[in-house]
Amino acid sequence: MAVSTIAFHNLYAELNRDNRLFEASQAPIGDDLLVPFGVVREKAAQQGITVATTAVLEPGQIDAYVFIDMPARNDKAFRHAIESGRPLYLLVLESPLASSHSRNVACHERFRSIFTYDDSLVDGSRYLKINYAFDLPDRVPHDLTCKKRLCLTIAGNKRSSHPQELYTERLTAIHWFERNHPTDFDLYGIGWDIGTIGAGFPRALASRCSWLRRLGKPLFPSWQGVVERKRDVMGLYRFALCYENISDVPGYITEKLFDAFFAGTVPVYRGADNVAAHIPTECFIDLRRFDDYPSLYAYLTEMTDERYLGYLDAIEDFLTSRRAWPFSCDCFAETLLTGIVHG
Repeated sequence: MAVSTIAFHNLYAELNRDNRLFEASQAPIGDDLLVPFGVVREKAAQQGITVATTAVLEPGQIDAYVFIDMPARNDKAFRHAIESGRPLYLLVLESPLASSHSRNVACHERFRSIFTYDDSLVDGSRYLKINYAFDLPDRVPHDLTCKKRLCLTIAGNKRSSHPQELYTERLTAIHWFERNHPTDFDLYGIGWDIGTIGAGFPRALASRCSWLRRLGKPLFPSWQGVVERKRDVMGLYRFALCYENISDVPGYITEKLFDAFFAGTVPVYRGADNVAAHIPTECFIDLRRFDDYPSLYAYLTEMTDERYLGYLDAIEDFLTSRRAWPFSCDCFAETLLTGIVHG
């Protein structure tokens, strides 16, 4: 059957409304994260194919469905898709912390193909490799005169009971810098405006009355507020702590590394256990190399400008090489469209 219309349905309902998945470029959690979907639409149009969200397409128009992360069983669009008899595809982007069923093979039986970051599942047949994708620049900033501080992290204040979560590691780093080198570290992101008194209130209550959470002495004195675009702020720092939300998921490499790359900031990374299979080790500082934060701090502060610029050169070389192609918007779009139209 020829495919002329593909419906996309995101786990997050706000991205389906008004075709926002394809109309917008910004996502709440990162810079330009929706740009790859705009490229999907452009490349699909070149092939005479319409792509849009389930919110704007009539069911009778749809030839194939792509669900971005595993929908709930009672999701209305999912039920309609199953009943339609049209082919269904799954695009896995979220980590197991946000979508625990997306990596569960038992949940994949209704899908013709699964596009996933998970290297442990990819077989080149039914499970197809896909990465977070970006508009890759030709150059990265090398101007060291704009570097005002040593290190920062930009992240939301979250928690999880998952055994592989990295929220705790992120908190450990924040507290260590605040106690030992407060003038060398800044924290940005949502959820950190908590006071010693406000921390005692239930989260549900504090979220309704935001002033309550700020009562007392700040729990995170390094917090500098929220940011509109990560790259604009990251570029002011030499290093960025870039920890994924979960550790040791093979192939799970998100925007965290690339935000730092594009800003001309060297990332300190913890996340995918096989990151070096995808990104040259010369481009980042692997947290696993260090026994503790004092040894990491010594490495950062003792680094010469020449060594630092070597990292930036390696980042630029990578971003302009064929090795970066799997992280490009063009690769993302072509992988999806080829897998759906010809799969």
